[in-house]
Amino acid sequence: MLTQTAKTARRTAAAVVLSIAVGLASEPALGQEHHSDTLRTEILEGREMIFSGRYDDALSKFGELVRRYPASPAGDFYQAVTLIWKSIVDAKLDSGARTYDGDIEASLAATIRKAEALRAREDKSEVDVNEALYYLGSAHAIRSRLALYQNHAIPAARAARTAQDSLDDLIKLKPDFYDAYFANGGIYYRVGLLTDSPIGRVASAVLGPKSLPAGDRERGIAYLKTAAERAPLADVDAKFALLEVLTLNESRFDEALVYARELQAKYPDNQMVARYLLRIYSGLKDKAKLRETAAQIIARVKQGKPNFGTFMKTEAERFLADAGKM
Repeated sequence: MLTQTAKTARRTAAAVVLSIAVGLASEPALGQEHHSDTLRTEILEGREMIFSGRYDDALSKFGELVRRYPASPAGDFYQAVTLIWKSIVDAKLDSGARTYDGDIEASLAATIRKAEALRAREDKSEVDVNEALYYLGSAHAIRSRLALYQNHAIPAARAARTAQDSLDDLIKLKPDFYDAYFANGGIYYRVGLLTDSPIGRVASAVLGPKSLPAGDRERGIAYLKTAAERAPLADVDAKFALLEVLTLNESRFDEALVYARELQAKYPDNQMVARYLLRIYSGLKDKAKLRETAAQIIARVKQGKPNFGTFMKTEAERFLADAGKM
């Protein structure tokens, strides 16, 4: 039987992987060296649908890419990404709902299979290797999320480590592949939150250091900022990740507000941005802005905006009540 310390360590290991899943770490962007300019353009169009809250349109778009580009891992991967976003609507900002896990896993399995085939090609180019590593790392990161929320902590930790190894290898091969810094930055930061603690070190000893991803909070934030500033395709993803980190973990609300305002200006119908703004203004004790933001959300609910229904009305009313107590 496991000792109480070992049991606690295993639970902490699960929490380590949970922290990886929280970051829309969980939603990596298209690698910057894609093989087809046409495919790249279409993926970017689908990504804009995701950020605008048009999840069903995005799923249709990426499903069409799977059919038109059957050898590419891109369409399958972005179907999984879209479902991750969809799972967070009207659910917890960290874990989302479990409604789509089966479909996500099917898309990830296809992504990994196609990425491995790309890497195994005898005539593969440097671009092919980079793309394969990117999709492998990204798919395993999401797979770790699924395993964790299905209460499979050890497979979740190992999948996260596989993800980090692939992305580290990619950055070593091509340091200016800035899109890779987004997902890897989320992993380094969130694992660092826990592995710097005494119980985190116990968890590493129980499971073995090779079973857990490496953690480094400062490195993680630096990677995310690099992606936000320099990634040609993952800059928006990195800004969402920084928004989450600065709001929920660091309580650096002034910095988070910069990203929130930028994202809101570009994606006014994104539910996640609205929810973070409520938390930021609450953290800043800015009663006027908190009330203004809550009123804007309620107005969107009345207008029947997609993803702004009963859940968001309740959320806005709760923060309005908090504002009254400030």
